[in-house]
Order: sequence, then C-alpha cells, then structure tokens
Amino acid sequence: MTSSPKTGPNVAVDPDGATRTIPERVARRVWVVAGGRCTFCNRYLLSEEHTGQPVAVGQLAHIVGWTTKDGSPRGSDPLPLDDRNLEDNLILMCHDQHRVIDNRSLWDTYDTQTLRTFKHAHERRIKQLTGLTEEDRSTVLRVVAHVHGTATALSTSNVARTLLADGRFPDYALAGIDEFEVDLRRIPGEDTPGQGYWTSALAHLRDSVDRLTAHVAREKIHHVSLFSLARVPLLVALGTMLDDTVPTEIYPKRRGQDEGWGWTNGAPTVDFTHRAVDAPTGAANVQVLFCVSGTVDPARMPTAPAPAARYEIRPVSAAPGPELIASRGSLDAFASAWRTLLAELEHTHPGLESIDVFAAVPLSAAVAIGRVPMRAIHPRLRVFDRDTTSGTYQFALEVGR
Repeated sequence: MTSSPKTGPNVAVDPDGATRTIPERVARRVWVVAGGRCTFCNRYLLSEEHTGQPVAVGQLAHIVGWTTKDGSPRGSDPLPLDDRNLEDNLILMCHDQHRVIDNRSLWDTYDTQTLRTFKHAHERRIKQLTGLTEEDRSTVLRVVAHVHGTATALSTSNVARTLLADGRFPDYALAGIDEFEVDLRRIPGEDTPGQGYWTSALAHLRDSVDRLTAHVAREKIHHVSLFSLARVPLLVALGTMLDDTVPTEIYPKRRGQDEGWGWTNGAPTVDFTHRAVDAPTGAANVQVLFCVSGTVDPARMPTAPAPAARYEIRPVSAAPGPELIASRGSLDAFASAWRTLLAELEHTHPGLESIDVFAAVPLSAAVAIGRVPMRAIHPRLRVFDRDTTSGTYQFALEVGR
C-alpha cells in the first residue's frame, strides 16, 4: 500500500504493486489537514527538499488496508470496505515512514488505534498552528544563570513547545534569535556571591532589559514571555524592571520527571494571606518573610539596626512546599496577597523608604515580588539571599524607586 511519487498524490499502491485512485476531494482534504507534512516525522512533502524541485513526495497511507486479502496491512480490521478510502482511514506520510508502518513485522506495533492516534494528534497540532494570529506572537526573554553552582540552559524548541501549548508563538523578528537572552553564567562568583557578583549581574540584567523595554516603548513589542533561571534576588530585580507596564507572562520551570516549562494542567489554586508577626510601635524598619517554597527562620536573619516590624506571607490552607505555585491562579493569588500587604504598609508605616525581603519562594514568585510594587510609589526592596553553606541570609541588592 505504498504510494509512489510517479503515480501522483492521490494514488495508493499496495505491497503487490496494485494501485487505487483516491478521489481528489478526499486526497486534498488529507493533505490540507496534515499541513503537507509527514504525520510521523513532520517532513515537508509538497516539494523535494534536497533538490528543491516542486514535486509532491508525500504518500497517502491506509490505516486499514483497502482489501482483506493476505498481505494487506491491518486489512483484517472490521472496517467496511466502502469506508477504507475515506479521509478518516487515510494518513499522509513520507515514503520511508510509509514503508515502516506497512512492514508485516510491525503491524502489531503500528496497529489501527496507534495510527489513528498519530493522525489525530498531528492534525490537531497543524490546526492549532495555522490558527495562530498576529496577536498571539510573543517576544521571548530568557534569563539563564548558574543556580547554586549548577549550570542551566533553555532550548528554543522548549520555548516554542511551551508557547504553542499556551496558544502563542515566539516572535524572533528583532535582530536575531538570542537578542533577549540574558546569560549570567559568564559572571564569576555565583557560588559564593559577594557584592561584586550582585553588582555585575544586576548591571548586565538591567542593560539587557533596557533594550527590551525600549522596543516596548516604540511599540515593536506587545507581549513578553519570560523563561528565567537565576538566583532569587536577581529575579526580584528582574520583576522590578518588568512591571505592569510591560505585558508579561511568566513561565515557571516545572519540577519532577518531565523537567518541562509552563503551568501544570489541573493544578489547584492556592490562596495566600499576610499577617503581622511582630509589629512594635514606632518600628523604623519593615521585614517581609515570603514563606512559599519553604519557611524563613528568623534566627537565620541578620539583626536589624533598629526595631523592625515583621510581616509574613504564606499559603492559607497548605504547608509551604517547592511545588505549591503550580498554576497561574496560585501565582495571581500570591501577587494579590503581596499587593494587599503593600497597601497596608502605606497606612501603618507612612514614609517607609525600604522593605527588607527574605524570600523562600519558587522562581516565578520571585519575579512577582519585584513586579507588584509600583515604581516611584512603593518603598525600595532590600533583597537578602540565603547562603546555602551557612543557611544564613546575607544582603544581596536593593531595587525599586
């Protein structure tokens, strides 16, 4: 049942060389819904790619062979003979993959259910891709760094796959595919970061984001998709640079076996609340402990130079954990709790200049910590980093205003 380029895109050939002409209307529909690509390997089939000649090299393969005779691939299936040359039983393939599925030794591997699953999944993907519009494009900002000594990376294929699942596609129209990749791995000192590391990393981050926001101001960028792996203080700083004036979607790194990106399907929405842990009258300093992926131990925090009011943001009905924020709804709830606390601090601590931030949070929440405060209105954020060797919190950087 292997078709030959010599016989045309709507003619099928069985293993014995007999041909069967598929109605042109049916063949055209199979080619169109498959996007002119092989259902298995995604090879483009409307021309021969090696020579560039405009010769259609795709083949219409039968899921259930068109006859019931011995040697007809999957031909013993009960599908009526009159239905075997219809669209639902035809799958677009390249010559190589067609030979594979029709090889007698592989009929059990490529049974009718398996082939139908491949066909429907491929056709759904093509329909989704061709349904994307100009409004669905998004400029990708990738931030990669060593995180506690471990190198991180993010491939463009992972980015494209994640955005497609979210109904968007990456826009690389501006000066090259890596224009907005912020690579912090070249900056020495991440393993034991001192002020030199934080200053250099922050300057590099700000320079890259400034170029992006300049394009936003010129209306060349309308939406940003953020993929980031870096230490928490740098992601808080990044959030302050990508405030609400820049339409941004944050894509988290998933934990677990798939090691993919994006939100977890079906993950529940976790609510968050804030509370005053210790609020002495007339406190000159304010500390906020973000207890999301874990708890912040006050004993590990440096002693405040003056009496400090201490507040905490934590989940309402769940224990802190690294996978707690697995949905957009949870991240929005976290941001809302932080926004509410900031509004409260405006009333309880008028004239407050800065807030000390101690965060045990996933990376997506770190960005949200920086995005929520309004520029030039809310206090600056003095962000502390947890030293993995001693477990204590050390001042890292100050951002905002």
